[in-house]
Amino acid sequence: MKKSIFRLFRFQGPISILYYLAFAGLLWYLIVPHTSIFYRTNLFDPFSVRINAEDIVLKKGEEFHIYLLRLNERVRYSSTDIKVADVSIFGTITAYRPGTTFIRIRFDGKERKCRIRVIDISHRKLTLSKGEGHRLYIKGPNGRVKWYSGNKKIATVSRFGKVRAHKKGSAVIYAKVNGKLLTCQVIVK
Repeated sequence: MKKSIFRLFRFQGPISILYYLAFAGLLWYLIVPHTSIFYRTNLFDPFSVRINAEDIVLKKGEEFHIYLLRLNERVRYSSTDIKVADVSIFGTITAYRPGTTFIRIRFDGKERKCRIRVIDISHRKLTLSKGEGHRLYIKGPNGRVKWYSGNKKIATVSRFGKVRAHKKGSAVIYAKVNGKLLTCQVIVK
């Protein structure tokens, strides 16, 4: 019995190679579409129409140009929440206030979507007395925030955004979120 099983999987010339290629193709066609491999979004398809960015983080007031790759047709852009971010007829996205919105790109009866997350810092300028503290935070949907001070002798900041004034002068507090840098000018009197 064992010899007959091993004989089945033994290469015996070009016929058996074609058999294995056909068998692998059949597995790919019948089984893979029903697995998680098929539903992954990062599979590369060189012939499909794609957006240049599918998830964008913008600061309040910032602009970004969105477009479709491999398409030479007229497209229509629209925003699901124009108070957060709006898009022009040429694909220029402008961020207005913190929040999340989706940009829809319609072409030839099809649609692609791009998520826009707009962030801002709670205070752009802060005046503190010596020894006083104040908490800064990020408005809008954000991920991990990294806080640091430009001048630790004047003011320091904790990893939770708590600013502490030490002596007279001015310092810049930086918050780095998803590759974006937000700043707050701190003046200590």
